[in-house]
Amino acid sequence: MMRRSFKRKNLSQSILEYIVVIIVITAALVAIAAYYKRSLQGKYRQAGDVFGQGSQYTP
Repeated sequence: MMRRSFKRKNLSQSILEYIVVIIVITAALVAIAAYYKRSLQGKYRQAGDVFGQGSQYTP
């Protein structure tokens, strides 16, 4: 009886660890996506400014 409880506890612990790892990786990818999107927007703006002699975007 003791062995079965120990196995179940180990299985639950490892499943929980996998869930935590997946959540951390997902959060990191979301954060990276935000920075990547901002970088791409900057590149598009820079390219537009070069072709439009700086008159495409005026705040």
